[in-house]
Amino acid sequence: MVNLNLLIRSSQCFVFDATALSGALLAALFCVSAAVGDDATNRFLKALSTASVGETRLGTLRETQDFGTFWLVPNVEPFFDAQKSFIHLAMDAPQAVPINEGRIDPLISFDPFSPIASPLRNLKLWMRERLSVKTDLYNCTVAQQASSSIAGQVRGAVSNRFSYRIDWKAWEIAGVGLGSITAQFRANNNWSAQNVDLSAAVGSNIVFVDSAENSSDVFLTRLFAQQGFCDDRILIGAGKILPNDTTAVNFFADDETSQFLASCFDGGDAMPIGWNSYLPGAFAQFIPVDGVYVNTLLTSPLGELNSGGGFGTVGDGFYLVGAEAGVVAALGADTDLIGRYSIFVCNTNAGTDTVSTNNKQYGNAMALIAQQFIDRDLGVWISYQLSDANISPATQETTFGGSLENAFGRHGDGVGLGLSWTDSSTTGDRQQKTIETYYRLRLTGSLELTADLQLIDDPSNPQAKGGATWVFGLRSKIKF
Repeated sequence: MVNLNLLIRSSQCFVFDATALSGALLAALFCVSAAVGDDATNRFLKALSTASVGETRLGTLRETQDFGTFWLVPNVEPFFDAQKSFIHLAMDAPQAVPINEGRIDPLISFDPFSPIASPLRNLKLWMRERLSVKTDLYNCTVAQQASSSIAGQVRGAVSNRFSYRIDWKAWEIAGVGLGSITAQFRANNNWSAQNVDLSAAVGSNIVFVDSAENSSDVFLTRLFAQQGFCDDRILIGAGKILPNDTTAVNFFADDETSQFLASCFDGGDAMPIGWNSYLPGAFAQFIPVDGVYVNTLLTSPLGELNSGGGFGTVGDGFYLVGAEAGVVAALGADTDLIGRYSIFVCNTNAGTDTVSTNNKQYGNAMALIAQQFIDRDLGVWISYQLSDANISPATQETTFGGSLENAFGRHGDGVGLGLSWTDSSTTGDRQQKTIETYYRLRLTGSLELTADLQLIDDPSNPQAKGGATWVFGLRSKIKF
């Protein structure tokens, strides 16, 4: 059972230092409010006030699959299908925006990356139409500077990520389901002169300031196959996976290349070791009725440490097993106002000391998360994670916030705001409070620029100075 003391502590009120945080919070709230506008707010309030119990409905099968976190390779015809049409590979045809991007409003019409991006996009289009392969190719660079740090620590850091992902939709059998294979390769580089760990530098033992950086230079992040049954009401897969892809994912804050950077929002800190890592494992989804789903996973939590792709740890005797039960529902008759509400529980025998001692440490964790669209482009969430101290860097964490796409009427722009309270598992650490806000600007057809601001109040490490530490960030993402 989860430690009873943690449950008692979870009922205590979390209080921000108003002096340190009020300015940042008010500025962020003003930004988000202005971006949302009165129409979206009024629409949601009207739907909320007029909806009756009879109008509120469970999600359809497709909505449950979409919001239940699993990837069904949309907008792609299966490879083994005689109806596939011929498409000519025209490498020199202009492609102003990435394939499947939809409408965007670039601030600058001229795109200096077009000579490189257009041929790659034409190749991606041909691969999708002829080979049933959906691809995602980008390069993301993050530069950050902290206002203060522990004495002697460097306050600035630059990291870069190059990523290429392919999803091959092999077949889709009527009445049965789809079969697909996914692979993703990444090259991560810390471009700082001293390989700076910015989280440790500012005294944050639990929250990763920049979760886009990874300790591995080049590695295979995902490699898994999945097969659907009973019209994809049952989906089973195995390979190298990210557990957070399959359970308790927050789709308003699950992509550090375009949304929040701090790990308290992107994955969370009060989950067992391995849950936010790329591991060998298996997963399954069950949709017994429309609007209700159960996701399960079983992984080898030390797999990320193995140089052989992680699969060499499958038989080492360590496990992380978990299950999530959730409901997908629509508010009233408005099909845009979808929400997802779920609980995730897990058990593991790999703890925070296992890596160094190779000893088993048993523990449990849970996550509660509620996510709701209040407009077709605006979503809000609140989540709570609770964990035994011996298996996770944090014992509990509460976050809430929201993200908005197509901000200020600009298609492709985005803005978000998140707040977090985190209790470290280390005795003597402080409770850390974090605010993060960002604005993502679609500068050209290929380039996104994001201004990011994090305010860490009372960094968890007691060696760091108390009060507020600011982290200013600039992120660029080139999408091919």
